Amino acid sequence: MTHQRLLPALAVLALSGTTLLGACTNPTAGSAPASDAGVERWGATTTRLEGATLTLWAAQTSNKIPLKVVDAFEKATGAKVEVITIPDNYESNVQTKIATGDRPDLLFWQPVPSTLAGFVAQDLLQDLEGAPWVTDYADGIADAGGTYDGKRYAALISSPDVEGVYYNKKVFAAAGITETPKNWDEFIAAAEKIKGANIPGVASPLFEMAGSQWGTQWAVNIQLAEAAKDGLWDRINKNEDSFSGPDVLGAIKEYKGMFDKGLYNTDAGSAKDTDQSVALWEGKTGMIIQTNGTFNAIAALAKNDKAALDETIGFFPISKKGNIGTSIPQQTGGVVAFKSGDAGREAAARQFLNFWMTDGYETFVKDQNIVSVMKTVKSPDTVPQALLDSAASLKDSVGSMQSQAIANPDLYLNLANMVNGTVTPEEAAKATQDQFAEIAKAQGAKGF
Repeated sequence: MTHQRLLPALAVLALSGTTLLGACTNPTAGSAPASDAGVERWGATTTRLEGATLTLWAAQTSNKIPLKVVDAFEKATGAKVEVITIPDNYESNVQTKIATGDRPDLLFWQPVPSTLAGFVAQDLLQDLEGAPWVTDYADGIADAGGTYDGKRYAALISSPDVEGVYYNKKVFAAAGITETPKNWDEFIAAAEKIKGANIPGVASPLFEMAGSQWGTQWAVNIQLAEAAKDGLWDRINKNEDSFSGPDVLGAIKEYKGMFDKGLYNTDAGSAKDTDQSVALWEGKTGMIIQTNGTFNAIAALAKNDKAALDETIGFFPISKKGNIGTSIPQQTGGVVAFKSGDAGREAAARQFLNFWMTDGYETFVKDQNIVSVMKTVKSPDTVPQALLDSAASLKDSVGSMQSQAIANPDLYLNLANMVNGTVTPEEAAKATQDQFAEIAKAQGAKGF
C-alpha cells in the first residue's frame, strides 16, 4: 500500500471489532535492560541499555526512514533496534499479526483517531503523555495528529501531509496568472483562464487520476475546510449531519461540475497517479489537488534538483473561502509504542522515541531531507520550497475527514465511480454515508 492511501474502511471495522486481547505479553520479549530499575518515564535519552532489543515494524514505504537514527541510538545506548518490514498490504498484515498475539515495540502507523482507535480500545498502546518533544513542535504540528480522545499515542516524526494545490509555475506564467488564488472562486477562475489560454502543450487546467482512485477524495476534502472548523465532522460523528448533507454533497457536486466544465483531463477516469505527476512536472497540466507524497514523486522525476523544482512547481492551500490547508498525517510520519508487559522494554521504546525527536532529530531531517517539525531544528537548505510552503500552511490548517471522522468510509472509491460515470453525486454520497454509519454502529458510536 502506498503511503498516500488510507486504511481500508472494512479493515478498520475488523480491527475495531477484534476481540480484546488479554495479557499484554510479547512472545518475542527479551530481558529487561540492565538500567530499567527506577527509569523515569521520560528520562535521559542516552541511558545505557545493553541487553535490550527493540522491534520496529515498518512498511515497504517506511523501512528505510529510521535507519540512521537507529544506528545513532544503538551507538549511544548499546541497545539493538530491529527494523522489520511487514509486506503490503501493510495495515491489514499488521492487524493480522497483532490479532495472533504478535506485536512490536514500535510501529509506523497512520496517526489519526480512526486508525488509533482499535489499538487504544484493546489497550495495546503506550500513551506518550508528557513527552518532552511535544512542546517543541512547530505551530500546528501537535494538533495535526497523534492523539486519540485527547491523549497522545503517536510521535509525529515528520510534517503531516497537507491536501492542497501543486501548480506548474510556467503554465501559470503562460496563462498570465501572476498571483496564486486566494479562495475557491479564484481557483476555479485560474483553471478557466488556463483553459482559455490554449497554451501549446497544456492539455487541461487540472489533472485527475481516478484510475488510481485514492486521490479523488482530496478535491472534496479541501472544500470542507471551513465547515470542518465549524464542527462538520463532530456533527457527522454524532449522526447529526451526513455525507448526504449540504456541505459534503455540495462539495461532491462542485467536484462533478469541474468535470462538466471540461477543466480536467479527458482520461481522468483511467489515468494513474504516476500519469498525474508526469503531467504536472512536464507542464501538460496547470494544477493538481494532491498531498506531499505526490510531490515526492514529482521530485523524483526532477532527480531531486531543488533549483529545478523551485523554478517549476509551487504549492498553495485552498478552501471555499480562503487558503486553509487540510491536513492528513500519513503512516510514514507517525510512530506508536506498544505495551509489551515488560516495563524495561516499554521504557526503552519511549527512550528511543525521545532520542529520535531530540538528540537525533537534526541528523534525521538532514538524512531524509525533510521539513523539520521542531522549532529548535532548522529544515535543511535542500528542501524544496513547495514542501516548506505546504508545512507552513499547517499552522492554520484543519484536520481532514481521515483526521476527524470516527471512521473512514471509502469516499475515494465512490468518487472514482462518479468520475467514471457509474454513479451520481447523490449516489456517491449515500454509499459513503451508508458505509460510515455501518462502521460507526459497529464501533458502538452514540447516535447510530
